[in-house]
Amino acid sequence: MKKLTKKEREFCKGFLESGSIAEAERYAGMSKGGESLITQDYIVEEIERLSALQDKSLQHLAKAGLKKLAMGSIADAISLINMEKPPSNARLKKMDLFMISEIKRNDKGTIEIKFFDRFKALDKLSESCESVENTSPFYDALIMGAKSLGGDSNGN
Repeated sequence: MKKLTKKEREFCKGFLESGSIAEAERYAGMSKGGESLITQDYIVEEIERLSALQDKSLQHLAKAGLKKLAMGSIADAISLINMEKPPSNARLKKMDLFMISEIKRNDKGTIEIKFFDRFKALDKLSESCESVENTSPFYDALIMGAKSLGGDSNGN
């Protein structure tokens, strides 16, 4: 693969982020040339490479988020409930309230906190682990289709 210039790398990042040639040009500090650049195989390959890295990162973030929802501490949320007066913004920024799905004050003035469902998070986490271990969804769909036609996965 051809070695990209700094502007070309920045163009690729900008295009991936925005999906716009004009925005990618601005991101890279270019006044023009993006339309011809986007047709180059080495640019397309770099955008695809960056996209795959981004997808992988998002998968890891989602998995980390599910782990935190499933097993994270609710200590700060309990502290929030027990506070006599609302915490300062500085204090709130230091609190881990990730697993809270909703906070509201009811008619009596007390705080109600709803948490994300830990069991659902565990289930989704389990599904993500199983999907890595098992075959592809496309292959699974082919097997199910064959079974619905009266055959088995061996074509019988």
